[in-house]
Amino acid sequence: MIGGTILLISDQPTWSRELALRLNKVGTCRTIGPHDPEHDTSPLAAVVTDVDFRGSRVIERLRSLLSKPRADGKPILVLLRHDGHAERVQAAALGATLVFTPRTSAGEIVAALTAANGAADTKVASAADLTPSQNIEQAGLQFGNLFRAAGSGQAVSRPVVDNATESVMAAVTDGGIRKWLEIVWTYDDTTYQHCMLVTGLAAEFAKTLKFTQADHKHLVRGALLHDVGKSKIPLAILNKPGRLTTEELQVMRTHPEIGHELLNRQGHYEVELLEVVLRHHELLDGSGYPDGLSGRQISDLVRLITICDVYAALIERRPYKEPMQPARAFQMLEEMGEKLEAALVRAFAKVAENSAMAVAA
Repeated sequence: MIGGTILLISDQPTWSRELALRLNKVGTCRTIGPHDPEHDTSPLAAVVTDVDFRGSRVIERLRSLLSKPRADGKPILVLLRHDGHAERVQAAALGATLVFTPRTSAGEIVAALTAANGAADTKVASAADLTPSQNIEQAGLQFGNLFRAAGSGQAVSRPVVDNATESVMAAVTDGGIRKWLEIVWTYDDTTYQHCMLVTGLAAEFAKTLKFTQADHKHLVRGALLHDVGKSKIPLAILNKPGRLTTEELQVMRTHPEIGHELLNRQGHYEVELLEVVLRHHELLDGSGYPDGLSGRQISDLVRLITICDVYAALIERRPYKEPMQPARAFQMLEEMGEKLEAALVRAFAKVAENSAMAVAA
């Protein structure tokens, strides 16, 4: 049982009745509406919200209701009504420690709350205590936090990056790339989806290559951070439904240098990770950017993530175009010839095969 009160904030109490009943089985659950007066001062163990975020008034009220539990480090679990990047970023801004899609069952939420409450000394639940689906959602929340921080000029927290890395590795190890892709493909923000695809593919690639735990983490960290510079690119360019103009392409191609500068000035990211951020669009034949490096000038870590990056771009799901089938996407990797390291492309075949299973599901 959970000591203290579990506060359930819901704008549709009937809708949330099953969740309230399940929460009452692990603790004392009290349900209020987002605009109800809150006079109860009993200690809170956790807060669960099931509220439509659309509307500034409800956001301001939630910010007020969540300010004390957030300051006290209590678990804040957010059940989204609409599964989109804007909602995830809003959840992060409100202090969510776990975010769940509209498809999440009451049982999964209760299980995650129990795990998070047992790890009250940390800001997020231990990856080992969560299901693959919950770890994917937790990784997505943490990625949203770091991307939002970078975009607003704040520090990109190394603990957040490390927590996200643990969540990604646990999700892919326990659930496989198939589960990862099936959930990440539902994200409607193309940049957010792309970065999460690259990260999951990198985790699967490291697993296929039988990397040590340390090298596995290093590759996943690099994948998480590789496009952080896009946080400073105008949304009109990032989310444009079609081909970029020459001028827009020039702006987009500044993101490696922007990301490198963002992290470099913080002073606590390894040189190898900074190289990934700056060099992931360099190609072995010298035709990449920003500096047209070639051959041995490009590190092994960069070569690995570049393959994941290219493949992810090909299999993305966007409103205006169908994703490329994995077999064809892998064939395109092979057709890039001397631009990519052939031995690594061959090793990536297993990752492509496993992702094809996700498409077929």
